[in-house]
Amino acid sequence: MPRVAVIGVTGFGSVHIADLLRQVERGRLSLGAAVMRHPEKDEAAAARLTAAGAKLYRSAEALFEAEAGGLDLCTVPTSIQSHADLSVAALEAGANVLVEKPIAATLSEVDAIEAAAKTAGRFVAVGYQTMYAPETMVMKRAILDGDIGAVQAIKCRGMWPRLDRYYDNSNWIGRIKADGRWVLDSPFNNAMAHQLNMLCFLAGPSLMQSAALRSVTAELYRAHAIETADTTALRIDTEAGIPLYFFATHSSETSLDPEIVVRGDKGEIHWTFTNLEIRRHTGTEKLDCLSGPALRDAMMDNIVDRLSGADRFICGPDIGRVHTLVVNGAHIGATIQDLPADRITRSTVDDSIKTVFAGIDDAIAKAFAEEHLFSELGLDWARPARQVDLHDPAAIAAHYR
Repeated sequence: MPRVAVIGVTGFGSVHIADLLRQVERGRLSLGAAVMRHPEKDEAAAARLTAAGAKLYRSAEALFEAEAGGLDLCTVPTSIQSHADLSVAALEAGANVLVEKPIAATLSEVDAIEAAAKTAGRFVAVGYQTMYAPETMVMKRAILDGDIGAVQAIKCRGMWPRLDRYYDNSNWIGRIKADGRWVLDSPFNNAMAHQLNMLCFLAGPSLMQSAALRSVTAELYRAHAIETADTTALRIDTEAGIPLYFFATHSSETSLDPEIVVRGDKGEIHWTFTNLEIRRHTGTEKLDCLSGPALRDAMMDNIVDRLSGADRFICGPDIGRVHTLVVNGAHIGATIQDLPADRITRSTVDDSIKTVFAGIDDAIAKAFAEEHLFSELGLDWARPARQVDLHDPAAIAAHYR
């Protein structure tokens, strides 16, 4: 039975723990080890882990030293700036890796992970959970089969207001750098990274490939008192000539879960967390989407099956690096703009502060409908950004060394 370790049990680590324990209950793996820096602060969680068979370590270094050669899989649900180092260390200790999204902050870090995986003869899966949902492949097949004709554009919008508490909970959320390392946090590299990755994947030339990219133009703004952007508009041009649009904010009045539209010349595909509609000229197909634990289980099932030698899809570094390429290019081409202070309101909500930029809800709706960046809509606060050529990943990577 595969033996698994998890690095960190707080924050999103608690989701990984729940995922693994469901697999343990089904008899598909054993939870052999976990990093818990301060088990005395949560004795109930520590007891739950040890009862499941996990040996607790206070650091990743101690775990890898003691468990080297004895792990089949290590999951890495940690801060973005630590993904690369921990993934490489796990691979060097002989484990396959499930690293939370994004795979890493920079292309150089992705390169390091890929090199370590090749040397170790192990695989790396990235935790873009929606990639493992069957409906994602249904969408991709419909596109490749021409069910909606020639694709004209693929676009996403999402609005998730974030209270100050969200940014105060860690030393890296809302940051460009933390611990002396690149983070590049933003809605498209953290909360809604899944959807940006999906755009790139759906535009890919074959079933298991993401798109080859030509350029990115990114408008980055902030209303919160943070280092990075909380409001974004991206246009990504692919080599196939399909434009990808991504609009997101953490400073809206209302909340809107991410939605994706694939616009073809003979139909459309509409995706949300709960529903998928493929609108062909012959009729509309409707499917329910996996969500919650069922979606996480779909991802873990593929990964555990792969450990046993089965030929199962995993979202690997080849897919994850395309998302990182967009993120790296976006931050090269854009200066993060402070939104006008006289249109920002801050109010107390649930013992924290909610920040709202007036008009952003309507701006995102209009940009999404018209497929234009904010600056192209004539908004007086919007500023155009430089288009960044993505043909030379080495040049992009050099910017972050």
